[in-house]
Amino acid sequence: MKTLHYLIAGLLGLTLHGCVSFNPAGPIGDPERTAAVTQPRAAMLADVVVSDPGMDADERHNLARQFTQQLNHRVEKGAYFEQVISFPAKLGEQDVLLKFDFSQLQGKRTPHPAYFPGALLTLTVWIWVNGPIYVDRYDLTGQLSIEDAHGALLASSRKTIAVEQNTGLWDADYMNAALGAAQLNQLVEQLLQDSSTQLSQR
Repeated sequence: MKTLHYLIAGLLGLTLHGCVSFNPAGPIGDPERTAAVTQPRAAMLADVVVSDPGMDADERHNLARQFTQQLNHRVEKGAYFEQVISFPAKLGEQDVLLKFDFSQLQGKRTPHPAYFPGALLTLTVWIWVNGPIYVDRYDLTGQLSIEDAHGALLASSRKTIAVEQNTGLWDADYMNAALGAAQLNQLVEQLLQDSSTQLSQR
């Protein structure tokens, strides 16, 4: 009986500890593959904007600075454009300015509803066979606008990723210190691909 009490206490501890909200913060890394078509022009990245109202001003500012550096590297490595230039360089007549705005960066981890009864009824076998312990929810929204050297809009893409996934003990995300990084990189790639396609069709 004492063992059962310890088991219940341990499972309850994991359950109560498992509710957490967070803001996916990357890192934004290199693309898995380079662009199928490289735009024959140079691109400059404007300072990234993080406008999620659920974050305080300091968080938004720090994350925007981090994303600006990482996206500069991402755009260059992805070969979306012939060249990536930075301030104080100036845009030529055929060059473009990329403006990213992330208006929603929300993540939430909650205990899976079947975790406690499943683990209790199976005497923790549920956990060791990778039964779901958490439900991870990601709600990410971003926009990429591409302007010419005079500020005229050439392409615009807005994408949203809203996904729930189960996470068990043996899943990579169980102890992942960068939860949501994969989803954030997916969002960035969708924005770049969609905007680049629009630009190619002009």
